[in-house]
Amino acid sequence: MGSVKNIFAVLAIGIMAAACSTDEVAKMSVKGGSYEKGLRDGYIKLARAEYKEDDFGDAGSFVDRAKMAAMGKPTGPEAIKARKLVSKHKKPLSNARKRLTSAFAAGGVKKAPKHAAAAQVQFDCWMQEAEENLQKKDIQMCRSAFYGAMALLEAAVEEPVMMEKKPMRMSRQLLTRNFIVYFDYNSAKVSKNGASEIKGVKKFIKRRKNAKINVIGHTDLSGSNSYNAKLAAARADAVAAGLVKAGVKKGSVKTVAWGEAKPAVKTKDGAKNAKNRRVVIGVTY
Repeated sequence: MGSVKNIFAVLAIGIMAAACSTDEVAKMSVKGGSYEKGLRDGYIKLARAEYKEDDFGDAGSFVDRAKMAAMGKPTGPEAIKARKLVSKHKKPLSNARKRLTSAFAAGGVKKAPKHAAAAQVQFDCWMQEAEENLQKKDIQMCRSAFYGAMALLEAAVEEPVMMEKKPMRMSRQLLTRNFIVYFDYNSAKVSKNGASEIKGVKKFIKRRKNAKINVIGHTDLSGSNSYNAKLAAARADAVAAGLVKAGVKKGSVKTVAWGEAKPAVKTKDGAKNAKNRRVVIGVTY
């Protein structure tokens, strides 16, 4: 009985020490700007969540990254090889990391430091949850938060990564045809009309086997920027899922969310507009 008490005592001391370390880093003065501060605060939040789940390893790692950021020596987004990922998570995370690093290379950290920090933190959150592969809701939360932050970051740098650009043949210029799926207010559910539009895409690419599809999510200007970024990502995901279900090859579909950044109809901030609540399906062939 005494040994059991000793074990619990040691665990309690370890938890208290970890909590103290987290609090100390959270109170550190930050050497840098909004990017470094965003990383510190974001990683501290992740660390505290992992401590509550008794995941001391990942929690400690997040605290270390928070400390590096506070010291003005921020780490980059976690490498794909750093985690043991199952195949269903590895590819989307690899694509997500390419988008993130491309946005950074385009000056994202300087142009939108808060969004850059949020995207990096949520990417690492997604990586950690995907490696565990236990809690679907947590994986989805990190993933959605990442795409929401990425939408704002890419809007700031004006260089969204929707697909890999390949050299065009001189003999023929690539063409793009757009299909549009509209959504109800505050909804990411594909309507019957939207489903018909998706079927039209499938029919259109039947004889265009090398077609590439960009699925771009938009919202109107009602609601906050961050909420609209997530809603646009959810709409794009819903349409992409509908395309795959209709028989379109998953590898040919790329998604990006613009949120309220690229309205079809310019309106005042906070205004509702049905034409802005859309997903544009761009078929390049």
